[in-house]
Amino acid sequence: MIKNLKFCGIFLGIIALLAFKQQNADQEFITKAYMSNQYEIAVAQLASEKSNNDAVKTYASMLIDDHQKLISDLQKMSGALGMTLTDGLDADHQKKLDMVKGSDSTSFDQTFKDDAIASHQQAIDLFEKASSNDQIKDTALKNWIIATLPSLKAHLDQARVLGANGTTETASSIPPHTKGGGEK
Repeated sequence: MIKNLKFCGIFLGIIALLAFKQQNADQEFITKAYMSNQYEIAVAQLASEKSNNDAVKTYASMLIDDHQKLISDLQKMSGALGMTLTDGLDADHQKKLDMVKGSDSTSFDQTFKDDAIASHQQAIDLFEKASSNDQIKDTALKNWIIATLPSLKAHLDQARVLGANGTTETASSIPPHTKGGGEK
């Protein structure tokens, strides 16, 4: 009898651990994606205020709009999963924002462009790993991750050709051609 109770206890413990691991993967992704999007908005708002380049301002405005929508989506999904998200940047993202903020006026646009490339590469990596992570079980979340990837890839492509060095090409004139891949 005691042996059976121990077996049942172990079995229930394993089931609870697996359920926690699944919820933890969903929560971990949402938390990281939420932080990433908050950072994109903060750095784009900085570019809108600090840059004198129309292409940079156009790109920054587009980032603000797109990432605010992603934030809204993440808030809805986290609520549906019973999660609470924390507003504000963590120490790593705040340090990155301070670095961009601290660049002088002659190098700001290039620093912003370089940061946009790096941060979108990181976001794409996060989303691609999550899209193939079997621990993420929420179907709506998984579908949202997959549907969001082309937009993030378009942001990366637009950052790469952004006219940060005084050219007249604007981010809005660059076609989002990232469906099905593109350079990482």
